[in-house]
Amino acid sequence: MNHIMQNELSENTKAMLMLTHYFNRSDRSACKPLTDNGFGYLAHWMAANQFQPQDLLDNDRLESFFVEFGDEATHFASKNALSGSMRGLDKTVLEMTKERFQSLLSRGMALSQALEKWQSAGIWIISRADKTYPVQIKYGLREKAPAILFGTGNIDLLNFKGVGFVGSRNCGATDESATITYVDDINQHGLQVVSGAAKGVDSIAMHRSMSNGSNSIGILGDSLFKACGDSQWRSYLKSGQLLLLSPFDPEASFGRGQNAMQRNKYIYFLSEAVVAVCSGLEGGTFNGVKENLIANWCPQYISRHDSPNLAGNEEILNGFPSSKTKVKVLTQANSITPMDSLSSALGVVGETESNSTDTAINIKLDDDSPTPNTTSLSEEELALSASEGLQESSHNDDANSMANIHPAFCGSETLAFFYFDLLDLFRAKQTNDASHASLSEADILKGLHVLVDIIGKAAVTKLVSHFQSHELLIRPGRAKIYQIVDIEK
Repeated sequence: MNHIMQNELSENTKAMLMLTHYFNRSDRSACKPLTDNGFGYLAHWMAANQFQPQDLLDNDRLESFFVEFGDEATHFASKNALSGSMRGLDKTVLEMTKERFQSLLSRGMALSQALEKWQSAGIWIISRADKTYPVQIKYGLREKAPAILFGTGNIDLLNFKGVGFVGSRNCGATDESATITYVDDINQHGLQVVSGAAKGVDSIAMHRSMSNGSNSIGILGDSLFKACGDSQWRSYLKSGQLLLLSPFDPEASFGRGQNAMQRNKYIYFLSEAVVAVCSGLEGGTFNGVKENLIANWCPQYISRHDSPNLAGNEEILNGFPSSKTKVKVLTQANSITPMDSLSSALGVVGETESNSTDTAINIKLDDDSPTPNTTSLSEEELALSASEGLQESSHNDDANSMANIHPAFCGSETLAFFYFDLLDLFRAKQTNDASHASLSEADILKGLHVLVDIIGKAAVTKLVSHFQSHELLIRPGRAKIYQIVDIEK
């Protein structure tokens, strides 16, 4: 059983850590780590220009990097490939200054101290270049996959099939009973639990699975460092029945950067199917289900049982009738009751073992997706494999989700991305309230010059006219000066 990861990190992983994470409180005022989008773009650019993250730790290669990264011509291929899937790409790249890179890469001592602290608590680290990085996340998010994942416990559990469980923190006795019934069923067929390790349905499902002799994976949105010493998990971490995983800083506080909401997608990526036990009409469970139905990450089951906590369940099963805008889903949710056999609904066959380590996972990739290598992937190979097929498969998860937020998008991810690029442009001028900013047509064309280079000025002005006709861009007078309606407010 391999539940202690590598003691020595590769130079690539060290560089990725310094580029994407804080290490202490003083860091937060001294530097600004790259976002997932930012690092995803950098990885793509590096692959196109024969660099690796570890090159930034070598003074000579670092100087060469600064020279080439500062040359606009070297960015054309990456911007062309990624502009359709990354909002505000121009602004993201513009903010990758030499000074920012230097402030991030000068933290070698802080990195060493953080690693010592984290590893003493049992936390291990994997990067996108490691063969142990979950292929489901890598291909679900492609270039937006987190550069680094932190974990503690048995990493081998990533190789076995599981069912996700999500639901309210404030669940009642009948919700708990339904959760236990579903978990007992899947455990008897060799499936483990994947959940969020939070109070309520999450922890009920995880604890039941492990008390049954099976396993659990918990995706944390905060405080992995604190969880390592939590008495509720300690014995299961030692027995190898538990894996706690997080894409966020081990010492991050709950809610920072919408971590609690963002972690939902990782539960779906690592599950064969997900059961929503009880949901309100808003919040993480409800929004996570909606995201899944829009993107079709995995089969979605909605519990129907005797409970006062199922308002969200009914809203989902009825097709979101109360939604202000039409929710355009790629798949429908399935209803399930504790009287039904969840394992039969999932089509589970074979041995009825209580320990899910007897059930190996077969990763379901698209026909044109490469099978993961048994050797460690280089960052260049990873960036290239992530970008291959991007043009052919533009219906990525974020695009599918965003394309249905507003009727003006007409279900088109292209229109959605254009609107949000516009919104970023207006926000850059007026950071407090984008709707109070005004931009001329010339300002818009200048701010979106990369898109103009790709599709032409006439096409961009036509898109501007489209959003004006749908009243998301307001033209107060005769002059071509616009204000934007911020749909995220």
